[in-house]
Amino acid sequence: MGLARILSSFEWLVSSRYLRSRRKQSFISIISLISVGGVGIGVATVILVISVMNGFEQSLKDKFLVNQAHVNVRSAKGYFDNYQEQIDKIEKIEDVIAASPAIYSQLAIQPKRSKRIEGTIYIKGINPVLENNVTGFSEFVDGSFDFHGSALIEEVRRRSSQRETIKGGIVLGYSVASRLDINKGDVLRLISKMEPNPANPSTFFADVSNFVVIGLYESGMFAYDNAFGFISLEMAQDLYNREGHINLVQVRTSSPEIASKVASKIRREIQFSNTGLYSAPRTSTWVESHAALFEAIQLEKLVTVVIEALIILVASFNIASTLIMMVMEKTREIGILRSMGSSKMKILIIFISQGCIIGFLGIVLGTVLGVGICLLLDLEVVRPSRWFALLILIPIFLQVAIAFHRTMRRSISLKLVISLVWLGIIAFVLYCLVQPIQINSEVYQLSRLAVKIDWPFVGIVNVLSFFICLLATLYPAWQASKLNPIEALRYE
Repeated sequence: MGLARILSSFEWLVSSRYLRSRRKQSFISIISLISVGGVGIGVATVILVISVMNGFEQSLKDKFLVNQAHVNVRSAKGYFDNYQEQIDKIEKIEDVIAASPAIYSQLAIQPKRSKRIEGTIYIKGINPVLENNVTGFSEFVDGSFDFHGSALIEEVRRRSSQRETIKGGIVLGYSVASRLDINKGDVLRLISKMEPNPANPSTFFADVSNFVVIGLYESGMFAYDNAFGFISLEMAQDLYNREGHINLVQVRTSSPEIASKVASKIRREIQFSNTGLYSAPRTSTWVESHAALFEAIQLEKLVTVVIEALIILVASFNIASTLIMMVMEKTREIGILRSMGSSKMKILIIFISQGCIIGFLGIVLGTVLGVGICLLLDLEVVRPSRWFALLILIPIFLQVAIAFHRTMRRSISLKLVISLVWLGIIAFVLYCLVQPIQINSEVYQLSRLAVKIDWPFVGIVNVLSFFICLLATLYPAWQASKLNPIEALRYE
């Protein structure tokens, strides 16, 4: 049966006519509109919420992947030597793009003008060139990352007293600098360890090194910008008296998704110079580092889908109640149709078609609304003010719509024009009201709410929603098909 045959069929004609109730039956039409709106809101909510969560998850992944290595390799004993040989072996492994050495540790910090320790941050000793191949370090630095020859270092050395030794330069996280009110060119003290005082064993001397802030690191991830500082690998080795040693090898793979596979290869092919169990490397991937976060997001997605499915289910009950009231209202018409030769199957199809029309309209409305809001949330353009849309344009458009309605009440084509005007009003209001949402980067690690539409998921939501609406029509349609035409017409 072709599409034209379906659209012109007797069942389709009757079911669509029943939905356009006469004035005395307008209550049923209102309930039908409410059912359409319920399904639409449910579908739109599912699409919107899941798209926002997908966008949030993808944005976090992107931020993590540009700020850290895909695989980290460590020794069970901490520091290890002969690291260049290990890096050369790692870079020969399939799917490894680059590897870089680093020293990663936590140190106390004290701005020069402060008289107390202001907290601790993670200090990463790096080779800027090799680090850039793995994490894109230079892309996020405002200033210099020449840890030995920066002009700021020489300038501070000229101003400083002979008793104050400047070790070198440091690139400081932007949020750390803001919190401590530190600017480029200021001196930051790093406290690496405490040495016992020979004269008084109960006291200690702090091993303090002075560094000049030569650049600010701003990645957009508050967790990094508020916790990291970068110095040269040689300076870090000197701070810990670990010349020729490192405690971390960072690895970048051809794809973040194969990080676990590459980590397994590294564990099989790399051996440290230690003996026994300590010779095997310890690896961790970017997924393992943030496993709890991504598992929580997946759980939230599942719970959200269940909750939103309940909204669609409630809307389907509205469809069922609408059809039940319509069966009661149309008892006489059903009796006439049965007496004229319509079979039970035809009556069943008529009322199933009504429910399917309501469900289909709701699904289309919800999909357009949900996808439209997602696109608007992700659209960064200058728009009219929200107040402009609400206080000025809406009353003007309403007056135009009322004028059209009064002058062209009876014409179907002009009613279509009025409907398009209303759709234009709604679209423009949404365009003005729905704008990218700024969020607190200190809490969510992102400065703006991201949106990513999963089109296969949208299709699945539409199919499942239509199936739920179809199920809701079966009982009232079955009741309508069971009506005895004699009983239906006895009191008419």
